[in-house]
Amino acid sequence: MKIKSLLLITCFIVAGVYAGNIILNTTEESSQISKHKPHEQTNSIPRGPNGGWLFSEKDLQVEVKIFETGTPPEFRAFITDGAGKPVSLEEVNLTIELNRLDRVDTIRFKPMGKYLLGDKPIVEPHSFNVNIHAHWKEKQYDWKFSQIEARVELTETAVKNANITIRKAEPTRIKNQINLPGEIQLNEEKLVHIVPRLDGVVKKTFKDLGDTVVPGDILAIIESRELADARINYLAKIRQMELSKSDLNRESLLFKNTQKLLDLLHKAMDLEDVYKELKDLKIGKSRELLIPAYAKMKLANSVYLREKNLFAKGISSESEYLQAEENLKSSEAKYFALREKISYDGNWAIREKKRNFDMEVFNLQTAKQKLFALGLIDKDIKNLSQQNEQNFSKYELRSPLGGIIIQKHLTTGEAVKNDTAVFLLADLSEVWLNIAIPAMDINSVKLGQSVIVRNSNTGLKAGGKLTYLDSIIDGTSRTVTGRVVIPNPKLKWRPGTFVTLKLTLGERTVPLAVPTRAIQTIRDWSVVFVKYGNLFEARPLELGKVDGEWTEVLQGLKKNEFFVDQNSFILKAEIEKSSAAHDH
Repeated sequence: MKIKSLLLITCFIVAGVYAGNIILNTTEESSQISKHKPHEQTNSIPRGPNGGWLFSEKDLQVEVKIFETGTPPEFRAFITDGAGKPVSLEEVNLTIELNRLDRVDTIRFKPMGKYLLGDKPIVEPHSFNVNIHAHWKEKQYDWKFSQIEARVELTETAVKNANITIRKAEPTRIKNQINLPGEIQLNEEKLVHIVPRLDGVVKKTFKDLGDTVVPGDILAIIESRELADARINYLAKIRQMELSKSDLNRESLLFKNTQKLLDLLHKAMDLEDVYKELKDLKIGKSRELLIPAYAKMKLANSVYLREKNLFAKGISSESEYLQAEENLKSSEAKYFALREKISYDGNWAIREKKRNFDMEVFNLQTAKQKLFALGLIDKDIKNLSQQNEQNFSKYELRSPLGGIIIQKHLTTGEAVKNDTAVFLLADLSEVWLNIAIPAMDINSVKLGQSVIVRNSNTGLKAGGKLTYLDSIIDGTSRTVTGRVVIPNPKLKWRPGTFVTLKLTLGERTVPLAVPTRAIQTIRDWSVVFVKYGNLFEARPLELGKVDGEWTEVLQGLKKNEFFVDQNSFILKAEIEKSSAAHDH
């Protein structure tokens, strides 16, 4: 007996634990997502002969129907007495209150043939708590029921777990956009055709198709006799320039020393003092010519002074005096003429040497510019004198900018011409988006307008401004080419790709708009889900302009109402699988 009692107790405990788990799980599910439970559902209300909801109390029957055929939804009420016989509609005062989430709609009725007709349309969704008030023969009749559709209830925890976000309905700027086709193309301003600039034979190549290069990278080595001649000519011009400079410096030094000699002689110094001053100075022929002439003039002056003195004393004859005077004048004339000639010849010689030097400098610069034109850089030219002459014919073909090699037209051992495009190099950090703009839209298109481009295959998205508009309409396609520069730092935009884009022609502020992602379709409605407490209800909308991101709302939503922004499809799924159907 004890064993049987223990077994029974154990069974009761296990059964209790199992039942408790079921109850807890059920409660937890219900607390996460549940339908709104009205106090009286429409499916429990009997139907009248006209297909409406039938409410009866003693001697009065009221059948209420939402009529939707060929007219906006409206209330029609059919009134009969307790036996089902029509009563005078003029005697009945009927009012229906529709308690919605955000407002109360009061419907009043007037006779219309065999029924009472509501004075305003019944706006979708037909989801409300209904209060019916009828007055007939001094008696008051009241009924209540709930007509719920397109509504679910979610707890705050369920909203958070589903990543549902809420936002407030507000005025928004809507873009006026047109959808256009486009094609990604190379940026022709960053496209370089690399030519060798000289004839030669390819010795070696260092880069292949698809390789990335930076400015200054060596692409190939070419052997060229033309380059060897240019290098040798440059070195020869350096030598000639140095010799010309040496001649100029020597001539300048001789002229400077000659000027010093002329200054000393002009001071009428003794020749011994002149010799001391000019010791170890290089003067050249000027010394050889000037000093004898100066000495002869000094001697003639001494003879003249002596003869003049003797003639005055009557010791010397007049002819001897006159001869001495003539000799002095002759020697002076020769001396001063020689001074002028030496000074002039010295200036002339310096000018000649300077002109020769300038010409050699010009020839050297010309030779250097030719090397630059052949692709050598300044560092190569400076080190040219230290290079082995056997390497003078080797030409390093370098990249002028960074980018990717997209074409290659040379191989080792191939003879190339100086105008052959051997490499095509593209900088793909930016690409062009060429747009085909229909001629009928061109009057609305202006430079600087915004463009959003998408690649549906890769999911890439980028934006830019319209920077170019062609002046000519294509005769075949009747379009005008526009262009946008697209940043391409990760090189994911590939030239040749066809894309779709939105060109923004302008913007305007609308009183109300919602993100396009928030809109769902239920039945034939475009809806958003408004939020009141824990209740979410599908609100049918009348929509206006759409720019892809935002959609204008003309009717159906009020400013500052809260609605579901993201993951609204979860609510749509709950409504579609729930029993909150369109049933009236």
